[in-house]
Amino acid sequence: MLLISFLYRHAGRSFFFAALASLVSGLSGAALIGVISEVVAKSKPYSMMALMFFGACLIYLSSKSAAEITLLNLTQNAIFRLRVSLSHKLIATPLQKLQSMGRDRLLVILTNDVDTFISAFQMLPLAFCNVIVITACLGYMAWLSWQVFIFFTLFLLTSLFAYHFVERRPLAKLIAVREQLDYLYRNFRDLIDGSKELQLNAQRGNQFVEQVLAPAARDYKRFFTRAMTGYIWVQNVGTILFYLVIGALLFVVPVWLPQSTEVLITNTFILLYLIRPITEMMGILPELRRATIALKKIQQLERHLVTEAPSPMGSNPFIGRSPLLLELHGVCHHYSADTEDRSFMIGPLDLTIRQGEVLFIVGGNGSGKTTLAMLLLGLYEVERGTLKLNGVDVTTDNRAAYRQHFSAVFADFHLFEQLLVTEESGAHSRAAHYVDMLKMGHKVKIVNGRFSTIELSTGQRKRLALIASYLEDRPIYLFDEWAADQDPEFKHVFYAELLPELKARGKTVIVITHDDSYFACADRIVKLEDGHLRSVLPQAAIYANAVPTKKIDVPLCD
Repeated sequence: MLLISFLYRHAGRSFFFAALASLVSGLSGAALIGVISEVVAKSKPYSMMALMFFGACLIYLSSKSAAEITLLNLTQNAIFRLRVSLSHKLIATPLQKLQSMGRDRLLVILTNDVDTFISAFQMLPLAFCNVIVITACLGYMAWLSWQVFIFFTLFLLTSLFAYHFVERRPLAKLIAVREQLDYLYRNFRDLIDGSKELQLNAQRGNQFVEQVLAPAARDYKRFFTRAMTGYIWVQNVGTILFYLVIGALLFVVPVWLPQSTEVLITNTFILLYLIRPITEMMGILPELRRATIALKKIQQLERHLVTEAPSPMGSNPFIGRSPLLLELHGVCHHYSADTEDRSFMIGPLDLTIRQGEVLFIVGGNGSGKTTLAMLLLGLYEVERGTLKLNGVDVTTDNRAAYRQHFSAVFADFHLFEQLLVTEESGAHSRAAHYVDMLKMGHKVKIVNGRFSTIELSTGQRKRLALIASYLEDRPIYLFDEWAADQDPEFKHVFYAELLPELKARGKTVIVITHDDSYFACADRIVKLEDGHLRSVLPQAAIYANAVPTKKIDVPLCD
């Protein structure tokens, strides 16, 4: 019922057309049985019966095809909207919420659960048509003999009740299979992400496979095998019971309820005709059960995706003030340091960043530099204090609009193969220029709005990520340890050429760095210590020869 409800919500009037076509298909299929039994019983075919037979064949073919094609389109449209809706909701969900949910859980739902749901949903048209055929044949049976209809209906109801009772055990195993999948996916991710470490130590690698991954895979296999074994027994027992009903109709019912030969033959044909749709229904049920479990997981994910409603187009509250001004007043936020298990608080922080300023943020590992960056970008919520852009407080309602002022390359960046920018402003030609500028032209080309390859070293991929960030042309840029994986030549290009270019274009640049030899490139440097900001004044005498740049006077931190 959950799957039918989902399909109905996404189908509208087309669902009723499919139902009507299925009904016509079922009635024409039942008519075929009637014509065949009539001819067999009278042993004398005649032209009218031939006309009815071939007419019923034509109606059955056209109506069944129309119903299945309509349902196929409906299911695929529903699945398409589900995928796109989930993707939009994931993007709109606050980063901290996604992080708390866990990447493994999200991956299982977006891959396995969606695939399971799709696989079973593709069987729904067949199941729906079979239900209509079964219903039409039962109606024809009732018209022929209400006694036989009652007998067969009681058998079906008893079978359904027994099926529901017996199914509870394999269904519980299917639910356990799905829960085990979360743990199995986590182990597979560890296997892939930790492959270098496991290859360096063969004993450790074997222990991981034999003591961690294999037991999880074995549990999954055991649960799945037991669940499907139960369904196989239920299906096969149901099939043999169906044949027993035919035997009862032929050998037992006539003793208690005498039937004419014609009615007996017709009902036998109906039951033989029903073997295929009923057997198919019983074979589909396990997949539909798995799809129901998957859909519940998907709906559970949707309920947990706390979205931030984007501001309406053209209603950005931060536009209209120049020059740009970014302010933190008493901002506090709790975070977990990389080297500790306990929680730390960053703040209270007071900082003002002006348009065209190049600001360096420095500090030791675990000092909260990345957390500060996430706060500045609007990816983490301010727990206490205020974050302002152009004098406007950043709130839940306008945070999505606030983030549109930033472009960033993170330390744990992700490089998209596609440029994801419009070509109206010559972005692709500018991308090719930056590729050559960063000496990547011999390896990477811009082809059809994408990088020709991203199978590169970490440093090279970071250069492409920098290009993608440049093309976004945002007022504020943030780079988190971008130069950490670069050769000295490209560090020099980044600090001495690219940052001044951004500054000359009026961009605000925030750089998290440890490269003290390039501190002279900053207009201002702030240092995080124990969750608090300290101002740092570069010593020109030390850094004068570090890069070909003029001496920079660094103001104190606000």
